[in-house]
Amino acid sequence: MSEPVDARLTLRVPRGGRKDLREEARERLARVETVERVEAFDVTGVRPGLNDLRVHARSTVTCETDAAALDASLAAAVGIEAVELLGGEPER
Repeated sequence: MSEPVDARLTLRVPRGGRKDLREEARERLARVETVERVEAFDVTGVRPGLNDLRVHARSTVTCETDAAALDASLAAAVGIEAVELLGGEPER
């Protein structure tokens, strides 16, 4: 059964994308293999870099794996720098 998981993330998004920053970051998260669906995605901060933007976000994702496998998958994904899985009930 799919379980929703809340997380705080830092993602790197290249400058000059065709979509808005929020959509670019959300799509980067959605491309992770273990993520079935991104249910909520809120940008909480942005830090510019030379060639990209660091996007701080809070998200609720649905996955079929356990939290440890999701954490490992997110940590290994290209463009995701930091992951903190949050306990408790997902925010709606």
